[in-house]
Amino acid sequence: MTSTVPAVTPVPGLGSGSVTPGLLADLGWHDEDSCAATSLMVDHHFERIVTHDGQVEIMPLSDAVVTYPWVQQLMFSLVDPLDDDVLRRAFESQDRPLGTFMWVHDGAVLDGPLQSFSFMTVPQERQFVHDLTVIGAGARVDHVSGSGVTPKMTHGRHVSVSETFIGEGARLRSLDVERWGPQMDVHSWSGTRIARDAVNSSVSVAVSGLRNHVSHSVVELDDGATDTSHSVVFAPAGTHREMDTEIRLQGAGSRAEQVSRMVSDGGEVSNDTTLVGIGRGCSGFLECDGLMLRDTGYIDSVPALKARVDEAQLSHEASVGMIDGDRLDYLMALGLDEDIARDLIVRGFLDLTEQSVPDSLRATVEGLITAAREAEL
Repeated sequence: MTSTVPAVTPVPGLGSGSVTPGLLADLGWHDEDSCAATSLMVDHHFERIVTHDGQVEIMPLSDAVVTYPWVQQLMFSLVDPLDDDVLRRAFESQDRPLGTFMWVHDGAVLDGPLQSFSFMTVPQERQFVHDLTVIGAGARVDHVSGSGVTPKMTHGRHVSVSETFIGEGARLRSLDVERWGPQMDVHSWSGTRIARDAVNSSVSVAVSGLRNHVSHSVVELDDGATDTSHSVVFAPAGTHREMDTEIRLQGAGSRAEQVSRMVSDGGEVSNDTTLVGIGRGCSGFLECDGLMLRDTGYIDSVPALKARVDEAQLSHEASVGMIDGDRLDYLMALGLDEDIARDLIVRGFLDLTEQSVPDSLRATVEGLITAAREAEL
């Protein structure tokens, strides 16, 4: 009997088979053998989840709540799923949590980084991811993470929650990279609790165009804790980004520094960042710099300082402006065309070298910025 079912030929650039090594490398993927642990989520399942270091536990979050009942006490302890309608609907739509649980044991010093990545490959997909990371007291950890879509994936919605607990005296360095499709809607929430004398250092890179991205972040610091955050944000035409961050210096002697570099090439960027000084002798610094490449779109930057004790030392610097015409003319006088000259100025403004982006990723980030400006993403 002749089959009446038509043959299905996957469109190149869509489907789980399109998550290639090259695509992973664009978001900072390391060779698995060089990593302490790896997780790779594609759509609604794990393609890879493995550990190469006995000091690290890694598993789906749905397994972790059964294996370690105390994980249930941590879930949604830093992010309230009822605070926002988008998050509430995503939370209520799932029977089982989808996300990665990582636990680095007390005192662990990892030779390789942790890495966790999630991808969407099916058009019009809805993905809700909840990641939970526990860094034990005294541990030393590097973490690389990324979220994105395959090349032909343009429409969809991604909702994410990330909760991170950094133990007393631990040190965590992290790098996060995003690459979305031009008609994507993304909503993200993150909560981080930094215990006594712990140090958290993070770099985030979001340079691809998308329709709408709304992010909420809260950081809580205990006595003597330190948080340093650098972010690179690019908004080509058609992109709307909203970022709302609150850093709570709750502990005595806690310190925080946040640096944001925002570029609008016709897109819209709104950045609200608040430092709250609560602990005795706490100190914090905000730097928010914006660069407009054209007279469409906008950058709204609102740094806020709230001192709750007389010993808090809080300060901020903020600036938004256009490309310096004299600098552009100078570069063009050297023989560069206008587009190349603008790209050089943008790269210098984003200052990727000082923000500790690895060499292997820096060229990719610069390429993404160039492609976004050409409306290729």
